[in-house]
Amino acid sequence: MKLIKNIVLSFTASLALLGSVNAQDTKDTFTLKGEIKGLKGNLYFRHPDKKYTRETLPDSIIVTDGKFSFSSTISNISQIRVYPGFNGPDGELFKKPKGGRGMFPVKSAYLNFYAFPGANVTVKGEATDFMNAYPSGDKFNNSLAKANKLMYPMYNQMGNLAVKNTYETDSVQIKANNKQAEAIYAKSIKALTNHIKSNPNSVASAWYLNDLILRTQVTNEEAEELFASLSRDLAEYPDYKAVELRINGIKATADGSPVPSIKTIATLEGKEFNINSLKGKYILIDFWGLWCGPCVAEMPQVKEFQEKHKDNLVVLGINSGDTKEKIAAFVTKNGYGWQQLLSDKANTTDNFVNRFNVQGFPTKFIIDKRGNIVKRFVGGGEEAFEMLEELLK
Repeated sequence: MKLIKNIVLSFTASLALLGSVNAQDTKDTFTLKGEIKGLKGNLYFRHPDKKYTRETLPDSIIVTDGKFSFSSTISNISQIRVYPGFNGPDGELFKKPKGGRGMFPVKSAYLNFYAFPGANVTVKGEATDFMNAYPSGDKFNNSLAKANKLMYPMYNQMGNLAVKNTYETDSVQIKANNKQAEAIYAKSIKALTNHIKSNPNSVASAWYLNDLILRTQVTNEEAEELFASLSRDLAEYPDYKAVELRINGIKATADGSPVPSIKTIATLEGKEFNINSLKGKYILIDFWGLWCGPCVAEMPQVKEFQEKHKDNLVVLGINSGDTKEKIAAFVTKNGYGWQQLLSDKANTTDNFVNRFNVQGFPTKFIIDKRGNIVKRFVGGGEEAFEMLEELLK
């Protein structure tokens, strides 16, 4: 009954969105329609103009016999990720380990498209063991479809091999599956980088480059070369701005560089914070999220260091992905009294994750007394704590 209630509520939310379209100028709307053969359930997505919590139900796109039509308002061009029900009849798209929990995060399980004011997007394809369906109707969606048609089959192959190895008992076969997956992976990276170079005017090229950097699938030098190949005609679009911020972050956060400026009111209290106020002490910048188990597990140790070296060390937490209310409740409950900032991907100035080119959580930076970056640490913080002990002797 709870599932039925949730679907009804989500459907009602979708109807409300549709109703709002009729009340506004149609030039502010986008329309998504099409047919995905073999798709048995509805589709779900999170609207880029809405704020969601982890408990908020996504919006629904009703599917009947594989066909759908949906309209809504939108303020700016955004790439939207649409997915079938995780636990519904199309759950097999999400590469579930046999007998295990969780899912392999395979991009080919999703339908991606660009929505913008006035867009009329048409989708055609089929849902097999991946979302072999692509958008069309304008230069943005045509270019995204071109990239996804190239990459999705390879992502699907790697996902299927990963699933096989969750129930394969023959060590020789496991090794063979891994070798095959590694070969497909290498082929996919080469194909994608060549695609980006060959399609410099594609917004999708900018999006995919940002993803390559985020997942450390290219070196910093390769990332800078690929970014340089993109057309500056893309500079007005969010996907280009996001990857440009990361490229600048690569350069700005090299060891020995002055820490990037941080002057913001994105604090729990809403009061202005300026990192320059911390000069004269060592700073430990800790990028974290409540959704990140290792981040939360390390925080008692961060607190221990902060208290042990309070005369010479300041901790600065930068959260990504959680609401101000949740962060405040968590830090208050656990006595984590250091300054907290909120990274906001929609705000260039406050997008600290991209500005510092953070590629994994937790990530820590040690800043010296003069305000220069000593070193970046990705993952477990033991090395960071060891270095701090040496610096703070």
